[in-house]
Amino acid sequence: MSAIGDDPEIVKFVYWDNLTYAPPGSRIPEEWDPVLGARLYESYLDHCAEAERLGYAGVSMPEHFGPSSPCPHPNIILAALAARTTTARIVSGANLPLLHHPMELAEQLAMVDVLSGGRLEVGLGRIGDRTAQAHAMDLVNGCLNTVDHPVERADLTTSSATFLPDVAVAKVTVWPRPVQKRVPIWAAAGSDESFAAAARRGLGTFTGLNINPSAGGLTTVGVDEMIPRLRRYIEIGRENGHHLSMANVMASCFTVVADTDREAAEIVRSGFISHVEAAAGHLARMAGAAPGESPLDSPEARERMGITAVREAPDDFFVKNPFALVGSADTVREKLDALLSAGLTRFLLLCGGVGTAHDIAWQSATAMAEDVAPELFAAMKPGPGQVAA
Repeated sequence: MSAIGDDPEIVKFVYWDNLTYAPPGSRIPEEWDPVLGARLYESYLDHCAEAERLGYAGVSMPEHFGPSSPCPHPNIILAALAARTTTARIVSGANLPLLHHPMELAEQLAMVDVLSGGRLEVGLGRIGDRTAQAHAMDLVNGCLNTVDHPVERADLTTSSATFLPDVAVAKVTVWPRPVQKRVPIWAAAGSDESFAAAARRGLGTFTGLNINPSAGGLTTVGVDEMIPRLRRYIEIGRENGHHLSMANVMASCFTVVADTDREAAEIVRSGFISHVEAAAGHLARMAGAAPGESPLDSPEARERMGITAVREAPDDFFVKNPFALVGSADTVREKLDALLSAGLTRFLLLCGGVGTAHDIAWQSATAMAEDVAPELFAAMKPGPGQVAA
């Protein structure tokens, strides 16, 4: 299967599930059921294999911590996906390089690329200091895609530094080498600064996921505002010698397809509330709270965390959000057509939104391929001799 950014004339979809643990909302370690956890992982792997057959060009796994999405080390799942799939691109969506040693992260990713036969695409997300993030991204990119990448001693792994006591700058090559001559790297971007940083490096971008409950309420970014920023991203890339196009932009979309618009909006709403409640309870427990205590017990806390805004938002907020493929099949088809007309051709579908039970999320993934845009998915289905495992 060609890289996600290749073949710009073809529309491509990537399946993304937040892997919500069921029952959702558990924040007490004693309530964790490893049997349910094993079923969740197995179901996700089965769904990814089926997504490949449905015509999804890629399958993705985020890096999440806590009871609402038990995947703190997604590269383990990515390695399993390498064995379960045969044609779909395997997308880390996204690794957080500042939470790991970047060189060790690059080594893990190189192993996944080898295991998958060269189908890996690396997504990198930002958390923490922007300058440190850029440095970590450059280190991952260099180690994966440059033979004899120069690395200062302070950036070496502990084991490497031990064997190179007198070296100030080492020439690092990750081992094993990836199958691909260049592993595609995507950076999460939302601001002009982050778009420009990705463009200067020739990286693809994830963008558009803009149902964002915050202290200021619910915010959205319209297509008319986003497209000029994307065009500038392409221009900056070309000014720096990179042939970028809209095929290097992956629109991240909350995706819920239900019988009615109202039902779809309620799935997004209830899933987000469940996710925030579980995450808040988990963090409170880590900080020493007693089982069952939550920082969301007060109305002020619920408002600060966005729960009040989400609960009180009208259904139209979720349905009319331009980057949220939320609604009935007819509604979602119209919204997808609008994004396609604006020039977007790559879609990272967060099926079910956040906090939604895995089986409900999969219903939306199937509906996208069979009811909303079957002709677009048909173009990416494995052909003869490429039958998905």
